[in-house]
Amino acid sequence: MANIQHYIFIDESGDPGKPFETDPDGNKIPTGASLFYILTAICLDSVKLFAVENEIMEIRQKYGFRSEIKSTIIPLTMYKDMLGIVNKLQIPIYYRLVDKRTYKGKFATAGHAKLHNIFDDYNLSKLVLFATNKQNLTGVEVVIDRADRRMYNGDYFKSFDEYLFGRVNTKTIERIKHITHVNSEYVNAMQLSDLASGAIKDYFTGKNKDLRKVIDKKYLYKIW
Repeated sequence: MANIQHYIFIDESGDPGKPFETDPDGNKIPTGASLFYILTAICLDSVKLFAVENEIMEIRQKYGFRSEIKSTIIPLTMYKDMLGIVNKLQIPIYYRLVDKRTYKGKFATAGHAKLHNIFDDYNLSKLVLFATNKQNLTGVEVVIDRADRRMYNGDYFKSFDEYLFGRVNTKTIERIKHITHVNSEYVNAMQLSDLASGAIKDYFTGKNKDLRKVIDKKYLYKIW
């Protein structure tokens, strides 16, 4: 029997920008960046990945939906059907929600010359480390939504990947085997991660508290 491959699909809701600047008088000036940043990791093995693809295709056909599945555009009933896949296939979801108004870490790249956004890089690596530890996973392929901010001076994603490998792997434990940066438009499992991120964001911002409730609590794990 062939070995089962494990994957972690990561997407985010919000942006990693600093939400406020301070004027000379010490007053906070909004920058327009989001107040919340949510990173969501969906853990799948190769069997569940195949099942997710089938489930999503069936829901697409049910609603006659041909565009990319995004939390901001799909009908509410379709959104709930999509989130129901998590319960049906018993998919563990780990998420890190950062309220940037109270965040004490760094937003800038000071001291990290080869990282474009230390806030994003640090929180993403923390999420992957926690998820792989809790699921007791090694040799994982991490699949991340492609973002220009994770490129550095034309090296594409090399510096980011080195940082993530270094934060999650040890000399004796190879938790991450591969890192792949993809356009979520072409990866159904990534779109499911986007929907989970959107549901979590809408719950905590009060926009819609019903979506997150579709997912059984036993499959949701918050990273502090």
